[in-house]
Amino acid sequence: MTADTDGFRLGRHERRLRLLVLHLSSRSLRARADPDDIVQEIYVRAWSAPSGLPADDGEGDLELWRFLAHIARNTVIDIARAARAQKRGGTVERLARSDWTRSSDPRAETAGPLTRAMAAETQGELEAAFDRLDPEHRRVIGLRQFEGLSAADTAERMGRSESAVHSLYRRALAAWTEAFGG
Repeated sequence: MTADTDGFRLGRHERRLRLLVLHLSSRSLRARADPDDIVQEIYVRAWSAPSGLPADDGEGDLELWRFLAHIARNTVIDIARAARAQKRGGTVERLARSDWTRSSDPRAETAGPLTRAMAAETQGELEAAFDRLDPEHRRVIGLRQFEGLSAADTAERMGRSESAVHSLYRRALAAWTEAFGG
């Protein structure tokens, strides 16, 4: 794999990764660390992983998504711990900006400025709609859609029956669509 190919593979997951970061982080944590900075940190950690990026599995890069989701959970936990330490008077290193910038976004090679601006606006609206959802709706969408858990695993995590999770998930998606203006 070349760096360009790996960069493109990572870039394909950016929107979903931002939503996962919103799912995993609290509002107070997002006030301390911008979601873009968190996504950048996830990319840096993925890029510099000793094992390297998982090979393309030909199925929508599911293994890469799982790899990124695992790194995202750990990154958000690290940031939350640093924020708690800072509240207690400890010293905390701020997230350093990575070399992963918008100019290396693989979409930048094909999409024009208007298309990129419209995509960024839509992404912002989607994230704002997600943030306005009921906490249970955000949680079920996050577990099912962003973390890729099955209904059974989600039910176990949420302490509900599998059929209740199915119903909650349908209602949550409908609420998100409505909040998004759909």
